[in-house]
Order: sequence, then C-alpha cells, then structure tokens
Amino acid sequence: WLGRLESSRWLSHVKAALSTACLAAQCLDREDSKVLVHGAEGTDTTLLVTALAQLILDPSCRTLQGFQELLEREWIEAGHPFQLRCARSASSHARGKQEAPVFLLFLDCVWQLSRQFPFSLEFGEQLLLTLFDNAYASAYGTFLCNNERER
Repeated sequence: WLGRLESSRWLSHVKAALSTACLAAQCLDREDSKVLVHGAEGTDTTLLVTALAQLILDPSCRTLQGFQELLEREWIEAGHPFQLRCARSASSHARGKQEAPVFLLFLDCVWQLSRQFPFSLEFGEQLLLTLFDNAYASAYGTFLCNNERER
C-alpha cells in the first residue's frame, strides 16, 4: 500500500498545493501584492489554490458556515466538473483521462492544515469525510454533474 501511495505521488501533490496556496496567501497578506492564479486547464488548480488561500487568509472561511460558503462559491458555483473528475463515483458512467481527484486533494489539504493547526478550524475530520463520501456517492445531489445548469 505504501509503495502504491509513493508511486501515485499523492503526497507531493498535497505539498505542491499547500506550498502554492501559502505563497499566494503570503503575497496577498504580507507583501500586499496582487496574485493571478491560473492552472493548466484553467479550473482545477485554480480552484484548489484559491480555495486553500482563502482558508489560510480568512478566519471566516475556517468556521463551519464560512467553509460551506467557500465550497459553494469556489467549487460548486465556479463549475468544478465533479462528474468528470470523480469518474468512479456512483453517479458517473465516464472513465477516462479527465478523471482527477482534485476535490479529494483539496479535502486532504484541509485535513493537513487541521493537523498542523488543530484549533484553527471550527469543523473536523468528520465533515471532511462526509464531503468525500458525498462527492463519490452523493445522497443530496450537491456534487453531481459538471456544472450548475446540469445539476
């Protein structure tokens, strides 16, 4: 199992996402600079980094309500293609190159932050696990489809 984890480079993806988000947060906060975030595809990395940077910078995003608003604004309303990215979910029939667990990566990064700063978040591991479960087997339809119109 550890060998498969190592070969997936999952932890290096977590590290890269957190490092980039921390750099963006530092530029915004300490250097009072403007930051442009643009991933290769235009959405995945962008949503990942901007959502993490907001979580780092804005204490309201670390509350339960603020985190829910962050998810809705940065992932759902921004049009993250959940059906394509979570292709192994119960609601998806697609398999292919577009499958990428970016939302899961975001949840793992949030979990890593919660482990490093245990008193900073108003929510815990159970919420992150529930979000993961619903991204792959949505009981409520929140993470279904690829955009708001399809939902």
